[in-house]
Amino acid sequence: MMRIAVDDVSVTLSGRSILSGVHLVAGEGEIAGLIGPNGSGKSTLLRTVYRHLKPTSGRVLLADRDVRELAPAEAARHLAALPQERGSDFEFTVREVVAMGRSPYQRAFAGESTQDRAAVADALAQVGLAGHERRSFAALSGGERQRVLLARAFAQQPDVLVLDEPTNHLDVQHQVELLALLRAQRRTTLISLHDLNAAASLCDRLHVLHRGEVVASGGPRDVLTPELLAEVFGVRAAVVDHPLTGDPLIAFDHRSPVGTAPLP
Repeated sequence: MMRIAVDDVSVTLSGRSILSGVHLVAGEGEIAGLIGPNGSGKSTLLRTVYRHLKPTSGRVLLADRDVRELAPAEAARHLAALPQERGSDFEFTVREVVAMGRSPYQRAFAGESTQDRAAVADALAQVGLAGHERRSFAALSGGERQRVLLARAFAQQPDVLVLDEPTNHLDVQHQVELLALLRAQRRTTLISLHDLNAAASLCDRLHVLHRGEVVASGGPRDVLTPELLAEVFGVRAAVVDHPLTGDPLIAFDHRSPVGTAPLP
């Protein structure tokens, strides 16, 4: 496992500032959540972390090494990403898509090794798709495709996972199973989530992005306050203890916009 840190990163696209002076970290074996309203810069930040975008200034450090100084294959052995932009028309089987995660370990023109085959089988089992290897990726539902792409990232056996809204398209059962799997793996993970209660349950640390800047960082109970939820997300909410797990649970007021009544 490795630590990943975003060090004073700014990103400007088409003359518009998207991120400004962002600092955040996911420690070794830590699940760090990235939350914020739509348009706050979460996906841009994650694309910068996994080298799809080059920062205008600042660095992304993987165990104190700038990720942009790593060769592509070396970077891929250490860091796997599940972006939001996900192809849905692959003319491949489920197994072929998952096996793509092994490419950083393979020599040119070399066939699969025993280790490759074991990693692919294990990844499919982890996402509940063992026995589905021959199905066409293009014919899968959105949730099934999501699980296949997660399996591809797991097959890569990285030190760091970067996941952009991985629970999109998953039904409730598979959302719960995925979050439990990430928690059990204890792999260094940087993950963006829209579901704040899922973030509160899963993450060791939360970073809140608002208008391209990190406005709060810390444990879920310290970050997810009624005041921050009102200021950043524009919602009226109370934060209580989850009756089953004891995690912070956000109870949203769906009747009153922010400012119409005092918080209890």
